[in-house]
Amino acid sequence: MKDGIEGTDLSKIKVFNGAKEFIENQKRKGNIPIIVSDSHQNYVKPIAEQIFNVEFVSLTDKPNWEKTEKFILSKPHLAEQYQNKDNFLLIGDSWLDIELGRKLNIRTVYTKFYKASEVEERDGIGQDWKPVKSGPTFFASTFSDLEKIIENPIEKLLAIESIFQGGNSNEMTKFLYRNYNGNFVAFRCLARQEDGECDRFSRADKYYQIDNPNRNKDFLSKLAKGVENYLKRVAKFPEYNWDFFTYVSDKVTTTPPNKMKEIFELVQTSFNKETLFEWNKDVKGSLRNQPNYQARRDFIASNLNLLPNLDLANKNIIVLDDQFTSSATANEISHQLRQNGVKNILFIALFYLILPIESKICPNCGQPMKIKIKRENGNKFYSCVPPKYRGNGCGHIENI
Repeated sequence: MKDGIEGTDLSKIKVFNGAKEFIENQKRKGNIPIIVSDSHQNYVKPIAEQIFNVEFVSLTDKPNWEKTEKFILSKPHLAEQYQNKDNFLLIGDSWLDIELGRKLNIRTVYTKFYKASEVEERDGIGQDWKPVKSGPTFFASTFSDLEKIIENPIEKLLAIESIFQGGNSNEMTKFLYRNYNGNFVAFRCLARQEDGECDRFSRADKYYQIDNPNRNKDFLSKLAKGVENYLKRVAKFPEYNWDFFTYVSDKVTTTPPNKMKEIFELVQTSFNKETLFEWNKDVKGSLRNQPNYQARRDFIASNLNLLPNLDLANKNIIVLDDQFTSSATANEISHQLRQNGVKNILFIALFYLILPIESKICPNCGQPMKIKIKRENGNKFYSCVPPKYRGNGCGHIENI
């Protein structure tokens, strides 16, 4: 039916409980629901018109953006709204939807209304890690969640992204959860660092300011406030009885000095704050320059250690770090803590690097261009990255 080969039998189309009511409610509020589908028109049209009574675009070939944008621009009432991308929200259940939204520079919602019984390569369903790494703006598991996002989006952004928009969200990305005989390790992230196209709320510009020697107290305080807001959410589950809140310490050679320590000290929380880790004083090189995941794990294992004479048996510990990229730091630190008898571990990263999206082609040489960011001021520009900077392009630059 999806391919238009068989006639669409609407009696076989299962509709989530609450879906029709959600769509009708949005229409009453003046919003315009549109179905965006890779399936054939013969399948999408009766669903859109007879079940939901909404507009639709079919055979979109996600995550390619051309047909969806052409559809928007062909409708005067949509084209006018498209001048402000914040008027649009792409809601979907696979990484294909999230990438499409990023290429359109509009906000996205990754929905988890069900648990996939198998991975479906064609529709990108069931690949739980990839939608998260694709960097959705919001997450929703119910239609009620969607209502809240639409009504008050700033308060449903990730905690640090919300702070820089004047909000006070306590939302995070659930990156990983492992159960160890009743105890757990969980990784959570509070903002996205984008690579390429994305909505305007992602915060690569703020991530690079962490390394800027000229970063100011107001910037650091906002980062700390985002962490505080999330920790208040964590504190609502007293059964875990968190013993320590700590952070990934800074190397002696870190620039600026005490990069993470300053942020950690600004975080106001009821949890007991302690320094538990230290780098070897003679450490050489950096984690960033390690070639792969295992090399990063080995670098951490050899150079970052727990302080001596700590009694961590049966303790629950929260760890704060600046970025979640390959997960090497988070996994190695969790390993060290578990080796020392720690029960539950919550690893929080200020930012996580989302998968690269490239949708602009260089007018000079035809190579894909990447969005780059000037570290000193956070300004973005398209770059046809030349071999000098590990690319294959001609060096053409366009400011954004």
